Amino acid sequence: MTTFKELQAKYTPLINDFLEKQLYGETNDQKIAEIMAYSVMAGGKRLRPLLFLATLDSLGREIGESELRIACGIELIHTYSLIHDDLPAMDNDDYRRGRLTSHKKWGEAEAILAGDALLPLGIKWIAQGSRSYELAEIITEAVGPNGMVGGQYLDIDSTNNAAVANDAEFINRMEWLKTGCLILASVEMATVYGQAPSGVKEKYLAFAKHFGRAYQIYDDLVDVVESQEEAGKATHKDQEVGKNNTLTMLGVDETRNDLRHLIKQAQGDLTGESAEALLGFLDLYQKVL
Repeated sequence: MTTFKELQAKYTPLINDFLEKQLYGETNDQKIAEIMAYSVMAGGKRLRPLLFLATLDSLGREIGESELRIACGIELIHTYSLIHDDLPAMDNDDYRRGRLTSHKKWGEAEAILAGDALLPLGIKWIAQGSRSYELAEIITEAVGPNGMVGGQYLDIDSTNNAAVANDAEFINRMEWLKTGCLILASVEMATVYGQAPSGVKEKYLAFAKHFGRAYQIYDDLVDVVESQEEAGKATHKDQEVGKNNTLTMLGVDETRNDLRHLIKQAQGDLTGESAEALLGFLDLYQKVL
């Protein structure tokens, strides 16, 4: 099976090439295509599409254009969420992935419309690649009111809200919905598309749940241990603006312990599986430990 670094080196350029060509090729108005592509092509780890592809690789499935289209659809949806999350009405960020955020570059209306365009286009690509209503159902549930949007609402509603500052159940739910749901969906869609046996699917979904919960904790830690230049976005900001999250609740040391525990759980989930590519994703977290 492929290692994470091998998978990343092979598929990241293919993902980037597909995204750029298809965004311009499938959008009639080249100006809106340019605004969409500005955020999509700004870089980033391509974490979610690579999770989809790594799951297929671990299942021994071949990866071709259809699989790449599904993976890139996931990335479009993730980028839509970042564009909207950066808006003044939400997190009000000036930089993302080391460059001006969409609304700072193009204007608020243009950024909103770019996000609005990326979401349905991403769902379309997933449907086209999979020819399956089931994958469309998984992704829309993950990013809708019972998933990412619901979590983002809770994040906004809890800002400067002392009543939930130490409510672990609330914070776990909020952070899972706004971040973990899309990560879980990336793996779940691959297990459905790749026709994983039920026992194997259970292991992969358990891994995705622990990895997805860990990712928001990792992102919280990035806010305090990295500079803006290292992170590509404003840091040391969450506490200043009154965000409530795992780190503000527990402090740095306990948050790191939580992250270490989740990493161990995720490693244990894949015991007995040839899933080197998936396990390699856990190395991402080492830089904040």
